[in-house]
Amino acid sequence: ERINRATFFSALISGAVAVLLAAVFAGIIQKPVRDLTKAANKMSEGDLSQRVHVRGKGEMAALGETFNDMAQSLQDAASRRKAMTADIAHELRNPLAVQRAQLEAIQDGVYPMDKDQLHRLYMQNQTLSHLVEDLRLLALADAGELALDQTKTDLAPLCLDVIKNFEPQTVQKNIQLTTDLQSDEFFVDADKERLRQIINNLMQNAMRYTPEGGQIKVTLKRVDGDVSLEIFNSGPQMSDETLAHLFERFYRGDRGRDRAGGGTGLGLSIARKLAEAHHGRLTGANNPDGGVLFTLTLPLIGSK
Repeated sequence: ERINRATFFSALISGAVAVLLAAVFAGIIQKPVRDLTKAANKMSEGDLSQRVHVRGKGEMAALGETFNDMAQSLQDAASRRKAMTADIAHELRNPLAVQRAQLEAIQDGVYPMDKDQLHRLYMQNQTLSHLVEDLRLLALADAGELALDQTKTDLAPLCLDVIKNFEPQTVQKNIQLTTDLQSDEFFVDADKERLRQIINNLMQNAMRYTPEGGQIKVTLKRVDGDVSLEIFNSGPQMSDETLAHLFERFYRGDRGRDRAGGGTGLGLSIARKLAEAHHGRLTGANNPDGGVLFTLTLPLIGSK
């Protein structure tokens, strides 16, 4: 009986200790899950600042880190969306305000209803139309629904054709415009008009930031199985912050000058999206010897 009692009490005590330890360990294991569930519920209610404390290693720690990365990405995306909405409203408000002021002046008899006033109103309308079209293009590219009419295109003559349009501006600013286009044929599978738009946006950017008496150089060359179009301008080099946000929408490294020059901060964003739609790349960097260099890389036909 003594042995049986001792065995019974030992089993009872061991069982109680086991249950207690099981409850403690279960609480320790379930706490990260509860914290993660609580944070996820708050995120579903719109609080994107939620983060969970990650301890140790293992699957639960990896899950916590993944959750924190996802929350940070969502918060960054929400911040960019709010900033872009504010920028769009600002860009639309300026030409609309000018139009409204001009129309009110015409109604009050301050300005006569003549061709000059109509031309000013027309130009403001063109500014709005270009901005809306740029936004529509970016929206289509983001959704993967941008239609391209791709054909076999020689990049060299297309590039020269676009560059010729900027020759009068280079003469006015006393800018030295040079080209170094290899005699080879550079055939790419591309939408000519979209490709022309990329080069045009890059040239406009170069013209905007190249000082009077400066230099713009356009180089076209073969790099392995790709064709590389380089557009160099002798303008001021970009800061680290500008380089980090170079292709973001509405971003301006020099807001005052860019706004005065008529830019909306969408040209480089559109150029990169169009380059990616052609399975290419568009990069921008400071040139080691001074100035800024943009490089458009596209796959050559038959290179794969």
